[in-house]
Amino acid sequence: MATLTVRGIDDGDLAALAEAARQNNRSLSAEVRVMIAERTRKQSREQATADFLSFTKQNPLRLPGGITSLDILRAERDSW
Repeated sequence: MATLTVRGIDDGDLAALAEAARQNNRSLSAEVRVMIAERTRKQSREQATADFLSFTKQNPLRLPGGITSLDILRAERDSW
């Protein structure tokens, strides 16, 4: 595992982070690790969403005879 040293953190910011860690029953280091992991996952989700929207824009769904995806979903639902 890697080690990260951060210098020049504002005292108020550090105190707020320590308080958040205390409220979450975590050490300050654990709180920072969670923050980093959550940020990374958020960025990954945002990138996946952007990729999906780009793909669907470039490859629109084309159904024959004016059928919509809602028509297909309704037909599938009603087949049960």
